[in-house]
Amino acid sequence: MNKLKPLGFIFLIIVLFCFCINIELTNQINRINLFQTNIDIRSFEITNTSLDMAPWYNPILNGHYIIEQPTADFLLIKTTDTQFVAADSNKLIMMTLSSPMNFLFLCILIFGSGIYLRRERRKRHYKNQIAELNRQANSLLTAFNLQVTPPENPLGVSSLSQSINSLNSHVVNYVKQTQTSICQDKLTQLIDRHAYIEHIDRQINHANQEDLKCALLFIDLDGFKQVNDSFGHSFGDEILVQVASRLANVLRHHKLSNINSANQLEQNLSRLGGDEFSIFIELLDDSDRVVEIAKHVLSELEKDFVLGNKIVKISASIGIAAYPESASTPQALLQLADVAMYRAKSDGKGIFKVYSPEMGNKMRRYHYLLEELRLALACKDFYLSFQPIVHVEDCMIDYFEALARWDHPVEGMIPPSEFIPIAEESNLILELGDWIMLESCRQMAAWHNAGMRKVKISVNVSGIQLKHRDIYDWIMKKLKKTGLPATSLMLEITESTFIQASPKIIKELTRLREEGITIAIDDFGTGFSSLSTLADLPIDVIKIDRSFIAQANKSQKYNDILNTISELGQKLGLKIVAEGVEEIGQFELVKKMGVSSVQGYLVSRPESSANVGNKVLRNNTSNLSASGTSAWDIVS
Repeated sequence: MNKLKPLGFIFLIIVLFCFCINIELTNQINRINLFQTNIDIRSFEITNTSLDMAPWYNPILNGHYIIEQPTADFLLIKTTDTQFVAADSNKLIMMTLSSPMNFLFLCILIFGSGIYLRRERRKRHYKNQIAELNRQANSLLTAFNLQVTPPENPLGVSSLSQSINSLNSHVVNYVKQTQTSICQDKLTQLIDRHAYIEHIDRQINHANQEDLKCALLFIDLDGFKQVNDSFGHSFGDEILVQVASRLANVLRHHKLSNINSANQLEQNLSRLGGDEFSIFIELLDDSDRVVEIAKHVLSELEKDFVLGNKIVKISASIGIAAYPESASTPQALLQLADVAMYRAKSDGKGIFKVYSPEMGNKMRRYHYLLEELRLALACKDFYLSFQPIVHVEDCMIDYFEALARWDHPVEGMIPPSEFIPIAEESNLILELGDWIMLESCRQMAAWHNAGMRKVKISVNVSGIQLKHRDIYDWIMKKLKKTGLPATSLMLEITESTFIQASPKIIKELTRLREEGITIAIDDFGTGFSSLSTLADLPIDVIKIDRSFIAQANKSQKYNDILNTISELGQKLGLKIVAEGVEEIGQFELVKKMGVSSVQGYLVSRPESSANVGNKVLRNNTSNLSASGTSAWDIVS
């Protein structure tokens, strides 16, 4: 239908043009009748001439009479009584066409036609464009698997509008999903660290303008690593999801929620990574409110976590930093809250601590010693001291415990209680432990060759070493390298490490025990292990923690515990060693209880290898040759 419109328009123009010429022709005839003109006029006798009407298909001559002659056709101008007056039709039409009025009309007609045709061409061009856009839009809809209800005119503007609306909705949803995906933790569905920091930065700027206060909670789960090691990472992931849900409930309870309108995510709660979470408290008007929220978080996380048929209990340590008292930037707030969290962990876990400058000093000390520790390991700036463990009956030496010492060129002597935890947290204990084990075996091999054949060297092994070392191969290589018999080595492993040890580690320790190596459980009584589990562990020696020894003469409860441990050890065939014996009264007490050996300042402080050699090898030659050991003079 649309293709016929131009033809119809052309036909209409032609008809209109002919009609106008017809009118002008009539006017021309009237002027000829009124005025003398240059056109030739002929007269025809009425009696001899016939008049014919112009044919219907000739719109120019419509309504006029024609006199047909062999030479030409004449158009009737007027009639007299006897004659028909006519003019040559061709000449008359040409005169009409050449008239100014007709020329003006022709120009107007041509101009109007041009405008119309141009408009039609534009419309056709626009329709083609719309059709192409519809095609492209439909292709996009198909590519995105979107369905649109077919419109009445598939190539019209309505179709395009519908497609654009559908695409726009899809793009809006896609952008929303993309924004959500970029800034969202995939496991817990909380915002990630980057988006969280950006949000805190905006809130701090607002708080600065309005002179308001804010606070940040840094939450780290206690014992989560053990959950992963015991039940697997998928189980641990479920725990993290539940933790996120409980923290979200805390926010809703305290009306702390701040939902982002673009991605519908909670902005005041984030999973920073691993088992670390954070809560931001904006528009803080009361410092007691922070404490209340922290207590609520601890209470929620102390509740049982139930997954299937398993019940898990964990806790959390929380560090708190406030704006503007503690810091003025998001990164600084997180860092200082992290420092406070570490203080909470070191003070017992399951508690919260508010940041103070003293904590910052401790953290700076930590990082300073960490770097110094790396340098000391590279330069081998450590040395070993040896503390004897003697039999209570005759003070004959049973063991020497090898203890690492660090004499810092600036700080002086740094106690093991300070640098060993740093080494363990940074995994530098692996390198340090390699050196300690090798030097201990080398030194004991020298003493063994000198006559101390019944004395053992005792070396502490941390849980980090057990986890990252193939303990059996590691120990056996050290023995082979130094030539020390396996029977001259004792490994000390803390009770807490034994509790967390995997079946694989227990199996490796059992193999070492079968080789002749003695296994001791250190700091017994601090790990809260069941006494009934002692029979299942590959151990030969129990070292009672010094805290029990210090309280035994003061508390009957501690006295009873010591008696129980001693009796159980004897029944299981285990040797009992009392640590931290510093007074004669303590020595006599543990001796009466049946403790076999003692260790402490009463016997001796840790000594250098040279002092041990002078005291044992030179002064006890006869004892060494006869018994393979010697007495340690506790008086000196």
